[in-house]
Amino acid sequence: MKHNEPIKKHMSEKVISITERTKLSEARKIFLEKNIQHLPVVEGEAQLVGILSYNDLLRVDSGTLYHQDPKQADVLIDNMSSVSEAMTKEPTTLSPTQTVRDATLALSTGGFHSLPVVDGKTIVGMVTSTDLLKYFSDQY
Repeated sequence: MKHNEPIKKHMSEKVISITERTKLSEARKIFLEKNIQHLPVVEGEAQLVGILSYNDLLRVDSGTLYHQDPKQADVLIDNMSSVSEAMTKEPTTLSPTQTVRDATLALSTGGFHSLPVVDGKTIVGMVTSTDLLKYFSDQY
């Protein structure tokens, strides 16, 4: 097994991101339409400032999202919170040259399921626990 393989070989390079000005209702639509669980929050030219997970969105008010008409839920969540309030600021990140082992250690001890991969402060990819599980299953 190649523990020291660079994470850039296993990250997703097609990253969908949002800004702090994105409405939570729009983030919810992206999560559902793209079937993803994490959205990096960027400013300017893809400079990472945070990450919003679908669980962060549910924490805003899970009752609203489950028991309301979707349009009413959108209005309510947009009035209750913002991306900048719901996101994790300064998330744990990796550089493209860090290894599968580094990613595995970070994800197994961090209490989260995705890692933005950054070059300096610019996001260049994402790696998730699912990506690593696929990698490990291919090894056996």
